[in-house]
Amino acid sequence: MTDPSDVLIIGGGIAGLCAARHLTEAGRRVTLLEARDRLGGRILTQHTAQYPVELGAEFIHGRPEEILSLAAEGGIPFVPVQGNYCRKANGAWVDASHFMEEVDKLFSAMPSHGLDQSFLHYLDHTATNPELRQQALRYVSGFHAADPSLISVQSLVRDSHAEEAISGDHQYRMANGYETLVEAVVNRIDRQLCDIRMNAVVNEVRWQKRRVVVRTSIGEFQAPQSIITLPLGVLKAKSVIFSPALPEKQNAMSFLVMGPVIRVTLCFSTKFWEQQKETANMGFLFSDDPLFPTWWTSNPLPSPIITGWAAGSHALEHSGKTHAEIIESAVQSLACILDMSSQDLSKQLVSAFTHDWQTDPFSLGAYSYAAVGGIDAARALGTPVEDTLYFSGEATNPDGYNGTVHGAIATGLRAAAEVLQTTS
Repeated sequence: MTDPSDVLIIGGGIAGLCAARHLTEAGRRVTLLEARDRLGGRILTQHTAQYPVELGAEFIHGRPEEILSLAAEGGIPFVPVQGNYCRKANGAWVDASHFMEEVDKLFSAMPSHGLDQSFLHYLDHTATNPELRQQALRYVSGFHAADPSLISVQSLVRDSHAEEAISGDHQYRMANGYETLVEAVVNRIDRQLCDIRMNAVVNEVRWQKRRVVVRTSIGEFQAPQSIITLPLGVLKAKSVIFSPALPEKQNAMSFLVMGPVIRVTLCFSTKFWEQQKETANMGFLFSDDPLFPTWWTSNPLPSPIITGWAAGSHALEHSGKTHAEIIESAVQSLACILDMSSQDLSKQLVSAFTHDWQTDPFSLGAYSYAAVGGIDAARALGTPVEDTLYFSGEATNPDGYNGTVHGAIATGLRAAAEVLQTTS
């Protein structure tokens, strides 16, 4: 067993890294255990010779202080997402100018009080035309990676208010890749006080008040306190055993769901779609394609890439497929949407990237959402246990920022502050 630290942090995603920085700034000795051979968790940036490619988090939603302050510290450039909304339905290009306005109106009418209900139940009892209904279902399934029959209406209302508070109708992306944010945090962790252990797969957390022993693939580690930043999917899979068990956390997690997502980034030799009238200056492309209904470009960045997004039930269609099969499906879907043959599209293709977060053993899903009755579940999941175990990560954010990088950062800082409060 290694020499004890003051705090063990399980997980080297953005929440764990921010907690480590905050604790070391306060003079605490930290050991951070990361199962992967890299830091960043669900922030995963790959690179071609010319530009970065995101396989995890990509967008900055609104203007959250958690990200803006880190970007300012690190001199990290970010750019506003630009481009037209394009839409294709029933094989024809249609006007997309009011696409989101109609969905926004439907969302604004959702009740925030009373008995909670699923979004599907809400739609079934709301007078909406069939086209708007399908648009709303696709939005919830796509943006929230959620099953409309499960996701809580009260949580959707909370999320909408949270987005409004940070100008969430504006989106940005890191010009040089999201990994630059991870690097900015890592560079400000006092490595004299923080021991980062990679390839440390946690199997068991044995604990009693003010004593935690963590068993990993590279040995055992102990400390008086621990911050657990494991993704919801990993916690629910019980691949990490807590002894004694934590029934209150299991109960909270029964109201939280890990949404599935498959994304594919196709890298082309040129922005050939800019030459077509329907897709000139394209930012986002929405369709009724059964496999990859949502696409977006890198606008305003010059990178000639288009990303396909399959979330919720669309992601499950790819379950069990190889990376090559997923990429082939994406090529066929985009070719169909753009009225091209897959052979002609493939001639323009330089490279392709994908990552299946559902089968990633250290994620087991993309990001979380609250099921019916789960409006307080994130808060319960994030509540400390006997001043010994602390929980952070996007699934523990109770303020409507679950599923976001800034939401994860906020929980890492919160957990670190809770630890310091009990040891000051």
